[in-house]
Amino acid sequence: MAIDEKRRQKKLARKAAKRKKALAARKPAYSGGGGYSAERLMAQAAASPIHKCLMPAGLFDLGMGSGVISRKMPDGEIGFGVFLIDVFCLGVKDAFFSVRPQGEYESFIDQISEREGLKPVEPACAVKLIENAVAYARGLGLNPHPDYAFTKRIFGSIDSAACSQEFTFGKDGKPLYMAGPDDTEADSRRIMDILTKKLGPGGFHYMLPVDLEDE
Repeated sequence: MAIDEKRRQKKLARKAAKRKKALAARKPAYSGGGGYSAERLMAQAAASPIHKCLMPAGLFDLGMGSGVISRKMPDGEIGFGVFLIDVFCLGVKDAFFSVRPQGEYESFIDQISEREGLKPVEPACAVKLIENAVAYARGLGLNPHPDYAFTKRIFGSIDSAACSQEFTFGKDGKPLYMAGPDDTEADSRRIMDILTKKLGPGGFHYMLPVDLEDE
C-alpha cells in the first residue's frame, strides 16, 4: 500500500475507532417492558411492525458504522437492535438489543446520526447488508460478536432475498483489518494470525497500533 494511501487509511481507522468507542459509551441497557426478560422482549419486538431501518451514509467509505433495525411494540416503546458493522473485514464487531420509550430511542439515534449520518434503508437491504458482512468475515475465518446471535432475532420475518442491491466488502480488493481502541494486543494478534493463515502475508491490508506494526 502506498504511503499516502496508508496515511489516509489510518485516518479512516481512527475515525471508525472513535465511532465504536462513542457507541459503546452510549450503549443502553435493557429497559421497559414491565421488567420482562430479554428473551420475552425480543420475541415481542421481532413480531412487531418495523419502525425504522437505518444505515450510515458513508459506511463503505469509512469501513465501519452502526446499523439499526427498530420495531414499534404494542405499548408504544421501541425495540431495536444495533449492529456495529465492519465492511472491510470483521463483519459485525458488536451488537446489542434494547427497548426504550420512543423519545429516548429517538435521542439515542440522533446521537449516532450526528456522527454517522444515518439514512433510512429498506428492511430487506438492511438485513442483507448485515448478513452478507457476517458471511464475508466468516469466509475469512472470523466470527461475529457473540451477541449477534441474539440481536439478529430483531430481523424477524424480514426476507433479505427481496433486496436486489449487491454489496462489495473489503478494501481495494482485499480485507482491511483496522485495530480498534478496545482491541487488546491478544485480539489483534489472533485476528492477524487468522488472516495470515487464510490469505497469506500479502493477502490483506491492516492498520495496527505502532508497537504491533513495528513488529
